[in-house]
Amino acid sequence: ARPIDREPTHLIAPCDAHLSVYRLRHDRLLPVKGAPYTLTELLQNPALAKQFEDGICLVFRLAVDDYHRYCFPDSGRCDPPVHIPGVFHTVQPVATDRYPVYHRNTREYTVLHTDHFGEVIQMEVGALMVGRICNHRNILAFARGDEKGYFEFGGSTVILIFRKGAVTPDSEFFRNTAKRLETVVRQGEWIGTAPDRP
Repeated sequence: ARPIDREPTHLIAPCDAHLSVYRLRHDRLLPVKGAPYTLTELLQNPALAKQFEDGICLVFRLAVDDYHRYCFPDSGRCDPPVHIPGVFHTVQPVATDRYPVYHRNTREYTVLHTDHFGEVIQMEVGALMVGRICNHRNILAFARGDEKGYFEFGGSTVILIFRKGAVTPDSEFFRNTAKRLETVVRQGEWIGTAPDRP
């Protein structure tokens, strides 16, 4: 049902989703499931975030009717996954709209050492109190299109983070994101290209 683009230099969508694309400049805020994050806040790892400064961030928002399984965007090997528990707290009094409710979603990321895009961070974001990230464990190496895991109903965002110059997404995604529009993509289809390498 979801053919995988096998062209080595093509970046594929890891899931069915609504895609937004951002350039990572000046630790900008990234909208993820209704909460704004900087890259450092998203990863909870300042040293790792520093390595991806000025890179590209792709945010895939899964809607209720999207297929909730996701795959690897390229072949390669991976580090063990890092789990970040969700946080939820309020500012009193909660009865009035003048005081915000702050939350951070449960998430899990893996650093992928890919064959064509260098180091890539693939992150799954679960809902705050519903849904669950179910990544397959004990994966050391993977092929493009191999299933990485799935969301139990309620989890609904996949994020790919690339270093500067590692990928060129289709310009349509930047244009649409600038207009606050998401682009519908399907798992396995071409969404960007690796630069020519010697």
